[in-house]
Amino acid sequence: MSASSILSPRTITNSEGLAEFNALFNNQQAADDAALKLKVYWDKWAVAFDAQWFEATEINAKILTGKKLAQEVENAKIKVATAVQQALEGQQVTAPIDLPTNAVNNDEAVAAFYSIFKSQQVADKEVETLVANWDKWAIAFGGRWYAPEIFNAKVVVGRLIAKAMADARSKVTKAIMEAIEGKQISLFAESATNTEDKPLPVADNKLEKAKDRAQVFKDFMKIEINMGATADRLAFLYRGVQKSPYKEQIKDYPERLKAKPDGQTIVSYGETVVLKGSDRTVTFSSYPEVGKLPEIDPKGLDFLHGDIKEACVCVGSFVGDKIKAHWLGKNALAKGQFWSSTKILPLLNVVCKVNGNSLDTDIDNCVIRDQDRRKRDVPFYEMAWDVVSYGDRIASSNSLAAMFKRFETRPGLENWVRKITGNPNLDFRGSYGQPAFIYRPEVYDLKKGKVILAPASEGSPGENLLTAYDLTRFISMLGWHHHITAPARLPSAQWHSLESIVRAMGTDACRYMDVAIEMLGLQNYISSPVIISKLGNGYSSSRNRYEYVYVALVQFIDELPKGEAKPVKLRTVSMVLRGASRDAVQLDARMAAEVTEILRRVVTEELA
Repeated sequence: MSASSILSPRTITNSEGLAEFNALFNNQQAADDAALKLKVYWDKWAVAFDAQWFEATEINAKILTGKKLAQEVENAKIKVATAVQQALEGQQVTAPIDLPTNAVNNDEAVAAFYSIFKSQQVADKEVETLVANWDKWAIAFGGRWYAPEIFNAKVVVGRLIAKAMADARSKVTKAIMEAIEGKQISLFAESATNTEDKPLPVADNKLEKAKDRAQVFKDFMKIEINMGATADRLAFLYRGVQKSPYKEQIKDYPERLKAKPDGQTIVSYGETVVLKGSDRTVTFSSYPEVGKLPEIDPKGLDFLHGDIKEACVCVGSFVGDKIKAHWLGKNALAKGQFWSSTKILPLLNVVCKVNGNSLDTDIDNCVIRDQDRRKRDVPFYEMAWDVVSYGDRIASSNSLAAMFKRFETRPGLENWVRKITGNPNLDFRGSYGQPAFIYRPEVYDLKKGKVILAPASEGSPGENLLTAYDLTRFISMLGWHHHITAPARLPSAQWHSLESIVRAMGTDACRYMDVAIEMLGLQNYISSPVIISKLGNGYSSSRNRYEYVYVALVQFIDELPKGEAKPVKLRTVSMVLRGASRDAVQLDARMAAEVTEILRRVVTEELA
């Protein structure tokens, strides 16, 4: 990009300054009265407005305060324009200002976009480069949830320009009004830039702001509204992994889940932790063996919004080389419909049965073969990927999930789930609304050259009615496989096969955790993240409401303690939320907001 593409800062003339000042008042008499007061209180405001070398007259008061107002607005615009120039040059851009929470409309945004270029023709040419360099600047400008398209680039950039200009105008106008009242006015200054490795103040600011849960919900609703969300097109539930900032790290998740604190540079909570704000001590317990129910704090999630009908959270803490856990719930053992989130269970069952039959078989070396030879052989991972990502490369998620249930009778699979969780109050004999993609599938090990797992008879059908606890138990057993005792692990399952499901679950279409991390300002203050999850959703005609489910495990190294010269902390937590509402869009925003609140409390150690 040439340096001349974007306008240089312009100098504000006296006549422009006078016009800006007069425009602040309803009539000329009010402007004159204000100028007289500014003359009287000259020493209170002159330095801030670069007026200390001028004679204290009414006309000078008008011109100098008006010029300062116009110049600060111009400077704010150019500050964003400078970031745009960096983006056009292919540089990685950081946010030049806080992102807008009450954005201007699209037409105003496009007009603001054009205002920084020398001509509309130049702007229309350069916007193509912005689209090409989308990953360099879009997140910093608040455009993560927009497709990289020309119109979206204009809107996203324009909204930030408009926000910068409006903020500057509001700031200087407020100072002028205070000066008229005789208040002492301080110098206008840019917010300090954090150039040193001190992340704590920046993240702390967003963490503190996020305590306003009503505002967090409103911010998520604004994203829904800006994209024109409907029940069939939601901002977060089916956002897709392609727009996730963590998509390139999914391949590293299995290795990261092996990590444990060294107790010196990386620490965990330990045996106990004192919660911030309440001074309550939480004691972590050994992870339960298969078939044993843990003790769940029934009031631990009472802070969740009423639209969250059931929830379970399990916070992990390393004690020695094993994870101990603390379980919290909200109707965690209430049986209900958890929709497609339960599709992870047949996948895990297949891995357990495969390794039970052949301990050294790696599921990545296996294909799903049609015993009747009507369908082509497909690698297990490719089908698991399709189940979770909704990519439809092989077949629909529903038909593939139904197929994975064909390796066990329905009563047998139901009993398997009960025996693992220790919860007898569940049903798991249902289907997923479509016939199995392959009715008689078998698992064939390409390396061994033989069938490892054959299809089973179907058995008597029923419903899929589980609990939030059941699903939390399974995803925590998967993610914490290396750090729980052998009697607590998924029976027979080996990590060389489970890691395939970890990678598949990294591709979940639902991205609630992504936006929670961003809302809290944590994206630059965590390392080695792992986010595995599975969505579920549906409309219940009998209950006359939409229902969304989020099953997730998140793990990361929290770098914030560095700001207090403390070791960084490994945080790992599993969760399941089931929300319900008659408004699909509001429910999507609510689920994102409540995941954000859980994560906020984990990071601030208000919850453990």
